[in-house]
Amino acid sequence: MTQATDLIAEEAERFADALRGPDPSAPVPTCPDWTSVDLLWHLTEVHEFWAGVLGTGALTEDDADAVDAAQAPRPEGPGARNQLVERREQATAALLAQLTTRGGAEACWSWFPADQTVGFTRRMQVHEATVHRVDAQLTANLPVTAISEDVATDGIDHAVGVMWAASWDWIPEWAEVEPLAVLTLQVRDGQGDGTGAGIEVEIARWHGTRPRDGKELSQLLGRPLSAGSQGSRDASSDTVGALPRAVASGLAPALYLWLWGRERALDVLEDGQQSVDLTGDAAAVRAVRERVAQGVD
Repeated sequence: MTQATDLIAEEAERFADALRGPDPSAPVPTCPDWTSVDLLWHLTEVHEFWAGVLGTGALTEDDADAVDAAQAPRPEGPGARNQLVERREQATAALLAQLTTRGGAEACWSWFPADQTVGFTRRMQVHEATVHRVDAQLTANLPVTAISEDVATDGIDHAVGVMWAASWDWIPEWAEVEPLAVLTLQVRDGQGDGTGAGIEVEIARWHGTRPRDGKELSQLLGRPLSAGSQGSRDASSDTVGALPRAVASGLAPALYLWLWGRERALDVLEDGQQSVDLTGDAAAVRAVRERVAQGVD
């Protein structure tokens, strides 16, 4: 993959260019509760926060909370957008300065327990900038700039291996987990052929009654099958083998955008429309569609 810091810088610039046009109140199609200025604020605070985490050498949850508490509030009122434009530029520069001086293997707090390194932050910020650049271009009704094969391939793995899989660490103790389906992600090449064996993803649902108020809750889950441990909540190999199956196939950029909840971008890619084909058992297809629609936290 192209050097991560270069990618972050390029995507942040595309993001800023796209948001120069829309009205601050313009809705973000892929984030229905946000306006264009909300989107601008989001990337600004993300870059400020991670620059702070790296700059302070944060290693614990308390360290990260202190960085969050120290952030300046969002500007409001007349002139807020112009202030944010300048602040986002400064935040991105601060983040890039930290990422270029820290080694990937160095310890650093992250919200993902399995990877507490600077490398995780660097990888995450590539996809944060790329996905929100797509949001910005959609908000501005612009063609969506191409995503490289390398970024898309890594982003597919990151989506299911990190963004989806992280939810398994947050299942309440009182919940039950029900395996639902197996999804195979198959990347196609330009000739329509598969480029590998594919990634097998377990789709499941946790559900239960919250003890403190009796409220019924549930959430869909997904993770690569290889990520499962041998804990009591993991399905046995026999159970997994009997689950209904679905296959999602497409070019790497298409699968990337689809998994990250940006399917509508596939119709307006600057290098031509793309699609994701989802086939298989009806129950599996239904579970997969619901998990994708649930979005990326």
